[in-house]
Amino acid sequence: MLTYLKDYTYKSEVSPEYFAHMTDWLLNWCRRETGMSFSLVLIDFKNPSALGDVLGAKYAMDLVKRVGKEIESSLRATDLLCRTRVSSFWVLLPKGEPGIVLKKLDPILSAAQMDGLDATQLHIRKLQIPGEVATGVTATELFRQMQIDGS
Repeated sequence: MLTYLKDYTYKSEVSPEYFAHMTDWLLNWCRRETGMSFSLVLIDFKNPSALGDVLGAKYAMDLVKRVGKEIESSLRATDLLCRTRVSSFWVLLPKGEPGIVLKKLDPILSAAQMDGLDATQLHIRKLQIPGEVATGVTATELFRQMQIDGS
């Protein structure tokens, strides 16, 4: 994960390096503790400039900000938020269900689709661990796979 932003906007937002470190830490914990689980969610507007071309730059930026605020409002104190681009949100939910985050976004994304947001411009991927992960996988491999699966 590359660091995009240095000035963190959201209270639960951490650097991509810290986010990867905590994901690796949780992966190791899950290997030791059978009852441990966590979820990862990726919400990514693939091409922000194309989004601006379709919806208008101001509306597109407002949409991304509203998505970020709704993600933030759905997080618990133990959840982490990370951005690798202005329009790419990663969420780490220890013992959490990804639907909690995604459900809060439904009204915003529905309104944006009515205003012209093409569903192919938005990549949403969720992953629950354990269950969908091979033994020995690293955070970097998980992040790469989540980005590829939505392409």
